[in-house]
Amino acid sequence: MKTTKLFTRIALTTAMGAGLIFAFGTPARADHDYSGDCRNRLNADKAKIDHDAARHGNDSPQVQHDVAKMDSDRQWCRDHKADWDHSTFDIGIYVHK
Repeated sequence: MKTTKLFTRIALTTAMGAGLIFAFGTPARADHDYSGDCRNRLNADKAKIDHDAARHGNDSPQVQHDVAKMDSDRQWCRDHKADWDHSTFDIGIYVHK
């Protein structure tokens, strides 16, 4: 009789402990790495700027609009703590004057 009570108690305690671990023991997750998304956005902006510069000239309103879009994407990268290749995207016509 005592052995049955002991096994029942152990089983219930184990089940309760396992339930608490599954309910509250979620693993720590790392933050998402946005570097690839940042690089893709800036590469797309760079291609658009190059296309519009070849078509309309470096000082055209289209290029200025594209550079402003690239600036907003740089800010998105900063907000998401993603870094980019500054030697590629922060030179020449890709920077607001």
